[in-house]
Amino acid sequence: METLHTPFVIPVAAFAMIAILGVGGMISGYHEKKLKVEQRMVALQRGIPLEQIEKVFGAVERAEQERGDPLRGMKNARRAALILIACGAGIIATCLVLTMILQVREILAGAAGGLIPAAIGIGFWIDYKIQAREMERLGLIASEE
Repeated sequence: METLHTPFVIPVAAFAMIAILGVGGMISGYHEKKLKVEQRMVALQRGIPLEQIEKVFGAVERAEQERGDPLRGMKNARRAALILIACGAGIIATCLVLTMILQVREILAGAAGGLIPAAIGIGFWIDYKIQAREMERLGLIASEE
């Protein structure tokens, strides 16, 4: 029971969570590929010509690949930037308020931890601005100003 009160529990739990999510993603990808193969095999067993199967399943796969809209990428970068900056600001504000209420300076270490998502969010915001400038230069979007 004492092992749950050591400072190493949180990093070990975080690593375990990341590992479990990674393995889960790999298993999900495997099952998705397996399902596509099984669908094609069923279509072949029903006597559907191979050309027609490739036409149907190939069209679905091409449609999935053609979703690479540059404006969508910009919107995703902007959304990620805003969310991360807000999370960082929230963590910092929470730790500052807790420090003021509890009068314990060690809580300020949590505020320093809030700088990490805020810094990543600022990086995403810079990326968004660079993409917007490039799109404007190419004439794909109108100027915001």
